[in-house]
Amino acid sequence: MSSRIKICTIVTFLTGTFLSTAFSAETLTVDLTHKIRPVTHCASGSLYGMTETLPTDINELVAPLKPNVFCQPPSGKPGNQHDFGDAFEVAKRLKGTTGKVQLLLADLLPYWPYEWPGQKKWLNAVEEVLKRHNESDLTNIDSYVIWNEANETWQESNGDFFEVLWKPTYQLIRKYQPHTKIVGPATSFYSRSYFENFLTLCRDNDCLPDLICWHQWGSGGFIEAVEDLHKLEKKLNIPDLPLCINEYSASSDYEMRKYEGCPGYCVPFIAKFERNNVESATISWWFPNLPGRLGSLLTESNKRGGGWWLYKWYGDMSGYMTMVTPPNDKSDGLDAFACINKNYNTASIILGGNYKGDANVEFPKLPAFLQGKVNIKLERVTWEDKDIPVPGTDLIYDKDTIITESSFTLPVKVESNLYAYRISLTAIDIPQNPYKEIATIPGFIEAENYDVAGQGLSYYDKDDENKGGEYRDDCVDIVKTENGYAIGYTEKDEWLEYTIDVEITNNYIISAYVSNGGELDGFQLYVDDKKITDEYTILKTSDDWSVYEEIQLTTAHLEKGKHTLKLVIVGSYVNVDWLKFELHNAVEIKKILCDEDVLSLENVQFYDLKGDKIPADALHQNSIYIAIIPDKKDKFLFIKR
Repeated sequence: MSSRIKICTIVTFLTGTFLSTAFSAETLTVDLTHKIRPVTHCASGSLYGMTETLPTDINELVAPLKPNVFCQPPSGKPGNQHDFGDAFEVAKRLKGTTGKVQLLLADLLPYWPYEWPGQKKWLNAVEEVLKRHNESDLTNIDSYVIWNEANETWQESNGDFFEVLWKPTYQLIRKYQPHTKIVGPATSFYSRSYFENFLTLCRDNDCLPDLICWHQWGSGGFIEAVEDLHKLEKKLNIPDLPLCINEYSASSDYEMRKYEGCPGYCVPFIAKFERNNVESATISWWFPNLPGRLGSLLTESNKRGGGWWLYKWYGDMSGYMTMVTPPNDKSDGLDAFACINKNYNTASIILGGNYKGDANVEFPKLPAFLQGKVNIKLERVTWEDKDIPVPGTDLIYDKDTIITESSFTLPVKVESNLYAYRISLTAIDIPQNPYKEIATIPGFIEAENYDVAGQGLSYYDKDDENKGGEYRDDCVDIVKTENGYAIGYTEKDEWLEYTIDVEITNNYIISAYVSNGGELDGFQLYVDDKKITDEYTILKTSDDWSVYEEIQLTTAHLEKGKHTLKLVIVGSYVNVDWLKFELHNAVEIKKILCDEDVLSLENVQFYDLKGDKIPADALHQNSIYIAIIPDKKDKFLFIKR
């Protein structure tokens, strides 16, 4: 659903630099050339943010946020901590989204603090969960949290936490799930003394968690906690473990809980998590009567709140997160997180914090594709209360301009500490150029050498990842072959374009070197948006796409000069190594045939002397044709009697 657009204010722009009249603006420094890591939307989860029925519409309310991890009870039965939100049922609902599920094992127990049943009953209950996991076909179970807030909920009468609970539970999980991540200690806050004791025991007993975890109340204290943890890890000679913050919110103070999911307070959390190796983070659950609201991003009546739009902006991010330096990293004040996607020629910056006033967003270095004609857009999301719906975002500024310098500054007036803002930079009028040199015809075109311009300009791919991981760093999937590279993992409606130079106006015989493991896979070719082939279905060449074969497609008439060749996938999963264009009158004739038996040969293809393909049953008597037998790759002059 698109957001409503409302023009709110005008910002003056001149020669690539916004002009601000602020006298004491704080400065955010955004270095779009300093990549941190790929976009993962690490902080886009929530504690008990999903139930068996809520949110009601996964496609409209959950999928657009590109959720990461939801922390859920392992069972939603009466007698457990919660009788809702069963992790396995939630995982089923999340199929088809980016969402994964983290199981909070302590929620197997009733009451608060948890009523310990004794080690044997506990391990039996955990084993039942693990068996259920093994028997399922779910692939989106992310991790297990062994206990919750042990620094407050584990009673001395239960015995030693490490020996009675942690170590045997860890070993049991590893027995059933050797590769699923284990999370701990999941304390209610970071404590140096608690973590030192816990990590020392884990190190000495070979049971370190895969993700180290605590709950963070207020973003201002997070950096000092991380810095201290790294000092501790160095002291204990253990690696820097990835972080999991499986509850975060403005504060644990009662009066501050109302800001759960508030855009202004959430921005600094996301910003600091992105800069500090946080693998997953989930918004808190301060309102026990309202599970399934995505951490208060949805209102009590399940409408989109202001927080939902902030996390939708976050979900829109793709490519790589980049470095942002806030005025004070050890506060909950003004902060931002940013990404760049060179495949789409875009950058996105989201800012906010416990701050009101003028902010200067400085870009000290810009990537080359943003030095030129650029569209700059500034948007705002408002927030008043978690249960007041917000129908959309507000457009403040939208203008094309030319950035002539490698740096510039954009002032933003932050009207409320509850609001968040998004800056979008999009390069426009991007020239389309050959990847290497212009492909000449007659000759070969390597499929992996499609033009340079970007997604939607010189190619279209349905995801942002090169699944083959070879040759080029963009969205197109490229695989290695015995003699080079090919495009692979293709999906219907994807396409690629090539700048070509036709040297001679003539009819051309078109061939392709392809691989296919399916039955209905294929492609079609266009020149200057006019089709030059029919939709061509490729027969199966091997079960695993390892065998490539040359196939003859058709003949086509091409005019001399520069043109754009477009390869469109019409049936998913065909691999294409190269295309070949041969002059029709340059066909090497092996012999002249008059034998009518050639008509019965399998897969034989006939062409008239103009290069048009003719069905065998349409051949005229006493006429001359070129016959091609694909399996033998032989070409004959055939006289039909």
